[in-house]
Amino acid sequence: MSSQISSSSPGPAPAADPRIWAVLAVAVGTQTAGSFVSQGIYILVPFWREAFGVSLASASLAVTVMNGVQIATMFTLGRAIDIHGERRIVGIAMLGMAIAMACAATFANSLPALLVCIAFLGGTYAAVQPGGTRAIMRWFPPAKRGIATGFRQAAVPFGTMIAAALLPFMAVRYGWHAAAWLCAGVSIVGAALFWGLYREAGDVAAKTERPLPLAKLARIVGQDRSFWPVLRLGIAMSAFQFTLTAHVIGFMADGLGLGLFVASSMFAATQLAGIPGRILLPWLSDRFRPGLRGQSFGLVSVIAASAAALLALLPIGTPSPVILLVLIILGIFGIGWFPLYLLQIAESAPKGSIASTIAFASTICLAVMAIGPYLFGLLVDSFGYGAAWSALIVPVVATAIPLAISSPRLPKAQTGSP
Repeated sequence: MSSQISSSSPGPAPAADPRIWAVLAVAVGTQTAGSFVSQGIYILVPFWREAFGVSLASASLAVTVMNGVQIATMFTLGRAIDIHGERRIVGIAMLGMAIAMACAATFANSLPALLVCIAFLGGTYAAVQPGGTRAIMRWFPPAKRGIATGFRQAAVPFGTMIAAALLPFMAVRYGWHAAAWLCAGVSIVGAALFWGLYREAGDVAAKTERPLPLAKLARIVGQDRSFWPVLRLGIAMSAFQFTLTAHVIGFMADGLGLGLFVASSMFAATQLAGIPGRILLPWLSDRFRPGLRGQSFGLVSVIAASAAALLALLPIGTPSPVILLVLIILGIFGIGWFPLYLLQIAESAPKGSIASTIAFASTICLAVMAIGPYLFGLLVDSFGYGAAWSALIVPVVATAIPLAISSPRLPKAQTGSP
């Protein structure tokens, strides 16, 4: 790959153009770096609890603050990307993440000081998702967007796995400050990668269309008859995935009698299965079901909900291989769904508001991700796991079936072709 991706991209990029795969490599590398740092906040919570002598709930405020600020800033950053281009905004955002973690390592001698740094981190990380997706939309022809988005989204659990392997080691061996410095270094690498190698597609540089205000954007995308059904299912699946992540280990340990260690090990298999799931599902949809991505999203969600229902119905004493098989299916479909959703939302967007549309949809999903695990826990405490599982699965099925049986609709031809 040359040192820079060409900035002159005249007209639609041909399917065999090697530049699109260079763009994908840069997008995957940047997303991996961003996920390493953002998910590293979750991993470092126990170390901050010990370092500052606070409760687990207090230390967990780092996660709450990061996600809260991300929700507050995502749409604004999405509009900035549509106006100024993804290269500039994502590059600056990754540099901002590095500054946030460097400040945490240098100046955060108390929990309030740490939370200020983490708030800045959350506000800057919010640019990575809409910026990277816009890059895929601008460079890749529709037939290749599925596999490209799948690889890029697989970088999220991949970056999380690397962080889970390295950050605890650094924190135990050298202290949490060293782990924070490592996060800062990874952010700098991500910024250098995107800013140094990525170039905007030609029509982005022209800036012929301005991003729409939020109210007008919602009205325009709503004219696409698939947008709101896809968004509703995306909201339900966001709550589904992140609630499972928060509670499935506890359910397997208590409800299936596996114990925490075995349950955690099996849950790791679920996450691992999600990596190929995010690549294979969009590729299979585009390869064998072209123009039916929304319908594929509905089918995938029904399978994920069915696997969760089966897991919830398993009795104590179920053989471990059976549980593991259900978890692998749950990982492939319950984690692998996201690229199908993301592309369907992006292809509904007006040409000048791709990042804004993604940010609008992601903001709603982030809010549901934040409250879903809490509500599930309340239902378990008050009514038991049966009611909690029902409340989690029924919205997915109710919103997925109409999409799964919907009439075929070809994607908009004009959106995102470079």
